[in-house]
Amino acid sequence: MAPLLTSIDELPTAILFDILSRVSGESLSQYRCVCKHWREAIDDSYFSNLIHCSKERAVLFHNYDEEEIHLLKIHGEAAAQMIKIGEFPVPRGYAIQGSCNGLLFFRHRTDVKNNGELLINPLTKKLLRLPRAPDLSPDVSVYGLGFDRSTNTYKMVQINAIGFDYKTRTCTMGARVYDFHKRSWRTCTAPPLPHSAGPSRNFVFASGALNWFLKSYSLSDGPLARAMLSFDLAKEEFSLIPIPDVFFECGDFNLGTRMHGLGGSLALVHRLGNEDVDLWVLQDSTRREWTRKYSMRLKNNYFTVVGAYKRDELILRRDGDMYLYDVNEDRFTKCWTGARGCYAHFRYEPLSLVPLERLGDAARL
Repeated sequence: MAPLLTSIDELPTAILFDILSRVSGESLSQYRCVCKHWREAIDDSYFSNLIHCSKERAVLFHNYDEEEIHLLKIHGEAAAQMIKIGEFPVPRGYAIQGSCNGLLFFRHRTDVKNNGELLINPLTKKLLRLPRAPDLSPDVSVYGLGFDRSTNTYKMVQINAIGFDYKTRTCTMGARVYDFHKRSWRTCTAPPLPHSAGPSRNFVFASGALNWFLKSYSLSDGPLARAMLSFDLAKEEFSLIPIPDVFFECGDFNLGTRMHGLGGSLALVHRLGNEDVDLWVLQDSTRREWTRKYSMRLKNNYFTVVGAYKRDELILRRDGDMYLYDVNEDRFTKCWTGARGCYAHFRYEPLSLVPLERLGDAARL
């Protein structure tokens, strides 16, 4: 007969991981303080990678005139409500540009040259000051942060226009990839872009790739005005993803289109008019095939999509109010109010347990 366990410290690591994986992200951050054994288990790279896209998610909202970002969780079903579970300070002058597995990427709004990019874990309230490629100018660079599942490695991409070809009227793009495991930069090839087009600053990480809208200021750029730039984290290759023609039937698609990561897939929310909204999902990233997942009449042109709460249920906002919207039943459930309308920014993110100390010299906010 196997000897009886006299302490939880004697549990096999695999069993301890299984137990801890069932605990909420907020509780795990507290359990790290119980004992050394638990802290080492929770901070273990295998465990944190296993659950970095945990089931625990929170709505983050930020009133632009405040210095805190608030974390809200949806509580209840029939009469859904949001409860505040925490907040964390935002360095003055910074805004979120994107996220990966619950880690938030911040960039300064105005003085980029003298204020470096930041990575913040809102659950652990840790901050990491990010490196910059030594040979690219930061004030005109575009960034992205993603996770390479093939190597269990976080990577950051920095893109910049470094030259101009007068014959082809295209910009040569410089691209560098930072490997957080090796703590080093390497060069990769980026496609040339017309001089009047370039990637937007905000990025979305989905399906193992970083994605940027291509801003275009000319009608002569052809397909680039109808595509987005994508970077495969595993292959470390850039490509262009065509956007369906239907997005351009009402003019400039950027005016009514937003990019999201929904359920791990890349999605586009397209507003057709005052009420009609379509949600498209990139079902096959290899074949670049888009599928229209939902066609919705939201009855009010001020509704915007924040994220996917569960199957066929979306989180919407209108001014400073939050709603759960059942797509099949066409039913709205108001769950929170309190933000100041257009002066607030909303995101729906997983609560990450990834310790930023694994990525660099992290500090507490």
